Amino acid sequence: MSNLTISITGLTPFLVAVTICAPLWAVTIAQASAYYRTYPKDRAFLKYLVGFCVILSTAQLATIAYMVYFWMIICRTPPNYAFLGVLKKSLIVVPAYITYFLTTVVQCFYAMRVWFVSGKKVLLVVVIIILSITQLGGGFALVSYMVTIDSIIAVYSRFNHISGSIELGSSMLCDIIISTSLVIYLRESRTNVFRRTRHAVDRLVLYSVNIGLLTNIMALANLVTWLAAPESDFTWAIFHFSLGKVYVNSMLVSLNARHKIRQELRAGQYVSPTSMFDVDGKWEALSIYYGTDCI
Repeated sequence: MSNLTISITGLTPFLVAVTICAPLWAVTIAQASAYYRTYPKDRAFLKYLVGFCVILSTAQLATIAYMVYFWMIICRTPPNYAFLGVLKKSLIVVPAYITYFLTTVVQCFYAMRVWFVSGKKVLLVVVIIILSITQLGGGFALVSYMVTIDSIIAVYSRFNHISGSIELGSSMLCDIIISTSLVIYLRESRTNVFRRTRHAVDRLVLYSVNIGLLTNIMALANLVTWLAAPESDFTWAIFHFSLGKVYVNSMLVSLNARHKIRQELRAGQYVSPTSMFDVDGKWEALSIYYGTDCI
């Protein structure tokens, strides 16, 4: 069976997902524009990474919007009444793949930051990358199984409950480790700086906490609404499709925050490149500085 017939009201979560993803995408465009204007001298790798994530985020929104357009507009014309309330798996596969891939890309970006702020601890970064790849594998397995069975209802199968739980669980654990690692190592660096620099370090700690807080809340809501939902309910889609946008925006916000933090860190003499924002070991503006006053 290639389709799952549901009531038209069952498609409401997808409409809600579009209304949430659209403004999040607008924030992505604004943040990306600000990034390219503010940091024209960043390494090509970061510029390409930002552009790549923006393109994927745009493609995801376009495919989700087309889903809603197909069900709510095209299917209501007389020649297409037969498709009204029919949820086609082909319309959900592409944005789902993009969501899982964006999550892994951003988590690996944060793994680089953990690498620098932790003093290049290999084991810690390897654990983060393994969890991120596990998330990607679980998500791809879920969608691929749905394609193989040729039915959207396969998302509620036992196999997909297992693979989906692995995907969301590993993603949440990965975010927790990233945030915890950044907080711990930044707090350690705080004890070695002067008073006027502590505020900047505290800001970095706050950013680190925010990295995992919102994504974990949304991932947990996704998991709960998915496991507890009947086969005709797609409330989980609201959180699932929004999650990719949240990851991309978190990366862009942290990149754009460098300018303000740089100003706070220019209080004294350069010490060492230990900031989590120094992703390539090059940017002096993202290093921990000493002030002129003692602790």
